[in-house]
Amino acid sequence: MKNKNAFWKSCCIFALIPVLLSGCASQPLSPPAPNSIAAKLVFLAELPDINVNDLRMISVNNLLVVEAEITNSDNNYNAIQYRFQWRDKNGMDVGSEENWKVLNFSPTQAQRIKGIATSKYAIDFKLELKNNN
Repeated sequence: MKNKNAFWKSCCIFALIPVLLSGCASQPLSPPAPNSIAAKLVFLAELPDINVNDLRMISVNNLLVVEAEITNSDNNYNAIQYRFQWRDKNGMDVGSEENWKVLNFSPTQAQRIKGIATSKYAIDFKLELKNNN
């Protein structure tokens, strides 16, 4: 009888191990929500002290206008480059490719940037950011 109880306890423990381990497994990060700020940003390099705090878009005269607030959270001077990529309803690039623009920051400074689509077919965008190196 003693061996029979030990056998059933062992079976129960082994049956519960996968269930317990699945709860401990790390869950992959879900992609950002389609209309969130993170979904609109493309970091081409690590920018640990640069934060995009606000992102707004509006249509003016059938052209998409985007405004972003970018902050340097570092206590040192910093510089980045940025550009907008404009997309049509199918997610395809529209308009000509923009040149990179330099944005210089004083310590802990926040700045606003604005982009205006070059095509009336642009209904979405991505904001690309990289180091000014």
